[in-house]
Amino acid sequence: MKPIISLSLLFFFISSISAQDQERSGNDKWDNVEEEIWSLEEDYISYFGEASHSAILSLYHSQFLGWPDSESHPAGKKRAAKFLEENYPEPIQVVFQISREGIRILRNIAITHYLVISSWVDGDGIEQKSESRITHTWIKEDSQWKIIGGMSNNK
Repeated sequence: MKPIISLSLLFFFISSISAQDQERSGNDKWDNVEEEIWSLEEDYISYFGEASHSAILSLYHSQFLGWPDSESHPAGKKRAAKFLEENYPEPIQVVFQISREGIRILRNIAITHYLVISSWVDGDGIEQKSESRITHTWIKEDSQWKIIGGMSNNK
């Protein structure tokens, strides 16, 4: 009887270690996904300063719907392209800082919430600052993360 109990305890111990390893590797996986998405968010924001419209639009899903704080209605990808041309026609000297406020990931969907603090010097040489809240919903298709929805609001 002792060998059976010992074997059962050994099996239970090995199983629990294996489960812990799988659980931890799952967390590592999600940590990597979180960092991948935050990196994409940082790239996205930097593209505004560069007026890199094509880079911004490449991050939008074909079914993108977003609501910039300066617009009276949500905009699809086509209207977003026009918005970029009107509001960011050329590169600007601006410093962006991102404050990560939250992220949730569920399989191939992720949602981010963050603050963007922008600072620049205006035409009179006076430093200006603004702060915006941003929410993006990302979807992963064909191994690429794309923004399918978003909203911004000046604080």
